[in-house]
Amino acid sequence: MAPPTPRVVVPVDLRKKPWEQKLALHNRWHPEIPPVAEVKVGEVFRVEMADWTGGVIKDDDSAIDVKTIDFQDSTGIRILLVHYLSGPIKVVDEEGIPAKAGDLLAVEICNLGPLPGDEWGYTATFDRENGGGFLTDHFPCATKAIWYFEGIYAYSPHIPGVRFPGLTHPGIIGTAPSMELLKIWNEREREVEENGLQSLKLCEIQEGTSEWEKIATEAARTIPGRENGGNCDIKNLSRGSKIYLPVFVDGANLSTGDMHFSQGDGEVSFCGAIEMSGFLELKCEIIRGGMKEYLTPMGPTPLHVNPIFEIGPVEPRFSEWLVFEGISVDESGRQHYLDATVAYKRAVLNAIDYLSKFGYSKEQMYLLLSCCPCEGRISGIVDSPNAVATLAIPTAIFDQDIRPKTRKVPVGPRLVRNPDVLKCTYDGNLPTTKNPGATTYPPPGVLGKRQAH
Repeated sequence: MAPPTPRVVVPVDLRKKPWEQKLALHNRWHPEIPPVAEVKVGEVFRVEMADWTGGVIKDDDSAIDVKTIDFQDSTGIRILLVHYLSGPIKVVDEEGIPAKAGDLLAVEICNLGPLPGDEWGYTATFDRENGGGFLTDHFPCATKAIWYFEGIYAYSPHIPGVRFPGLTHPGIIGTAPSMELLKIWNEREREVEENGLQSLKLCEIQEGTSEWEKIATEAARTIPGRENGGNCDIKNLSRGSKIYLPVFVDGANLSTGDMHFSQGDGEVSFCGAIEMSGFLELKCEIIRGGMKEYLTPMGPTPLHVNPIFEIGPVEPRFSEWLVFEGISVDESGRQHYLDATVAYKRAVLNAIDYLSKFGYSKEQMYLLLSCCPCEGRISGIVDSPNAVATLAIPTAIFDQDIRPKTRKVPVGPRLVRNPDVLKCTYDGNLPTTKNPGATTYPPPGVLGKRQAH
């Protein structure tokens, strides 16, 4: 007999706000957030998800929603009311005994995709003073590109001449922390916050019951990936993948969200995948005592472990790539010691500047490299003082040949392919970093019409 249709354990109605859903969504990690559903091992079940902003970003002809997205409460504290997760989901074995702390939860992705009737997504950069991104010192403006889906393919009216298959995946999947692990997170991340990186604030106090205020005050943000999995943004976690997550509380309390139709390695524009609503069909196993058996602590307690990910067999096939290298020397010429982040930044900037020679604006290429299936690598991390990072771009996603040729690229006034990405003005006072050796294509004065708000 054929297996039953997967049971929908967390439904989402896109006509409603995240807090109006039949089963409440959440955007914090905490052991006392109660599970909204229960599943048994071996059961294939379906989880539906809103996009990570809960419907704030719209399919329209303006980037003003990206520029003005509310990242602050009335006190001015950055709280980022996003990453609406579906769950938590309690996992029990065949006898109804829940997963226990110290177990491993093996989660297999059986199927996934956009929610029917909502087959579109977006890629964006936030305003520099409202979130920014990896290259925000070069690209301070809020921008947005809309993508539409044709089966496995995505195309954008804002980045013409590009079409590629998506490697769809959840950006976030993880288990609930224990109170002990939550305390470790808050203590170590508060040190970072107190040293000046205020965008990493962890906690907020929300109105409501005293129990909810307690949870909200203690809870950890969903922005970084941690020992429980969480926001890892691994683009290859698609159909057929299996994720081995450590269990810290009874039932594991599995949550997931932040669905991506496609993403490049690094998700460099921050709102940088093709963000969308979507669904996952999952199947779980419990490996009793699996944490101690298979995971090695990389820290002072047995809780300092990290998940294992098994990549699935389904991914786009590309045979030709153009690879850009970066070393750990920044735009000012300053040497950094084996800094892979600086090296990757240089690789991305090199790729953006190169591709802008083919009729694209640099904003178009920044968004594209954040969401297309490009491959990032730490190619060298031992040859001091330079780390070497590379960014490989599949050439087949373009409708023109982007490889270097003996015939030089045409010079002179050349129009950007229109329309450009949706773009807002930057009204802040922070200086913009320039690359002294970079070319500008096209020259000032011949850009296509830009949308300003």
